Amino acid sequence: MSNKDILLIYPSYTYPRKSPPLGLAYLAAYVQQSGFKPHVHDFNVHPVSDDDFKRLLLSRKWLLVGLSFMTNQFADARRLSAFIKGVLPGTPLVAGGPHPSSVPQRTLCEVPTLDIIIKGEGEETLKELAEVFSTGGDIGGVKGICFRKGEEIKITPEREFMKDLDSLPFPAWGHFDMSRYNVFHLTGNNEAPVFALLSSRGCPNFCTFCDSHTIFARKFRARSAKNIFDEIVYLHKNYGMVSFDFVDDLFTVQKGRVLEFCNLIRQSGIPFRWMANARVNTVDREMLQAIKDAGCVRVDFGVESGDLNVRKLMRKNITDQQIREAHVAAREVGLSTGTFTMVGNLGETRESAKATVKLLREIGDDVMVSIACPFPGTELYRIAKQKGLINSEDWARYVTSPTYLSDYRPVMRTEFLTEDEILESFYYIHSFFARRKFQRRFGKLFFLNLSFYKEWVFKYQGLRRRFQMALSLINARIKGSLRK
Repeated sequence: MSNKDILLIYPSYTYPRKSPPLGLAYLAAYVQQSGFKPHVHDFNVHPVSDDDFKRLLLSRKWLLVGLSFMTNQFADARRLSAFIKGVLPGTPLVAGGPHPSSVPQRTLCEVPTLDIIIKGEGEETLKELAEVFSTGGDIGGVKGICFRKGEEIKITPEREFMKDLDSLPFPAWGHFDMSRYNVFHLTGNNEAPVFALLSSRGCPNFCTFCDSHTIFARKFRARSAKNIFDEIVYLHKNYGMVSFDFVDDLFTVQKGRVLEFCNLIRQSGIPFRWMANARVNTVDREMLQAIKDAGCVRVDFGVESGDLNVRKLMRKNITDQQIREAHVAAREVGLSTGTFTMVGNLGETRESAKATVKLLREIGDDVMVSIACPFPGTELYRIAKQKGLINSEDWARYVTSPTYLSDYRPVMRTEFLTEDEILESFYYIHSFFARRKFQRRFGKLFFLNLSFYKEWVFKYQGLRRRFQMALSLINARIKGSLRK
């Protein structure tokens, strides 16, 4: 093989908190072990001018160029695709990630400069494509892709999922400047980067709003506790890593694996600090105590709504009692909790937000609020589309909070709530927990802390936008209190 260079690109997105693209790190590692030479460029932390990007594109003879993107990255992915094709018209342009995987044919139609879509798990498929392009073979024999053939769009058979995740190489973090990412810091030392770890793939649950299954399906596949621990030791030795975040959809599925992992961490004697995602019906006091003893400082629970009927419609399948017991147990063993909530789901009424506040007001630590977004490939999208509730399919507007777009409007309404009423519910819930969030981060007298103004008031969208949000919180709180 004479030409081995592969360029992998991550388009920009509007979320202010920038996380390293773990998927590209896995792809880079996988093709690298097969003899190819990956190069990664993340536009979120390395924005470049068109002239500099053109120089990058012309710096090598690329075997292929790949883009991985979520729905909210669609606009930038389309722009970059057109630019790349204009500079390198003969180079195969491949896309993967949650959005292309969920609507592969539509993506090829909407982005005419793309040549191939990789559906789902991408490591083996990207490697096979690279091998075909390096030898001049036929891509029609590669499983798991959607591609153009003349005026037609062809789809090859689905690719089987990897059975042994322990066989995967560790993500190739050497291609990334980890100091540029601003994920949660867990040690108080902002100079120590927090690494993203994926201990499993796939979630066995069926929440209507989640698009995770478009990549990893609904079958839970886990790495062994020893394999996860080996990666952590590797990151500690090579990068000085002491903080990490499990970004699995659900870390706590297999209790035995979790307890074994915690035992390995404790035996190492290294003071790691970490956090993970969990469901309230997959934890108990023994597990929570074990992860606390192993250095876990925070566990995030997906609650979504205090309205039981709404949770049933979204197939969350958890009870109020399970929510309370999990939060109380976590707090009693000394863990901080994050609680994901959502407004604007199907079946919601004006009273749903009040039910969420009532449920979480006493047990919630850091309550995070988002707005339901019908991402393509989800059951929520299918139902909302069928009922005529989707207002826009401008993918660039598919974000989950007004903080990400200055002219934000929900892209979906519900049977009972307008877009304005959804926004009112969003700010109403926030109004009960914003002060608590600021106090946790900046101290009880947060308004006297200069860091509060530097890191929140004046950051990202500026003082005017923050002032407008504060007024929205006050207005929603007053309206909600007056409404019976």
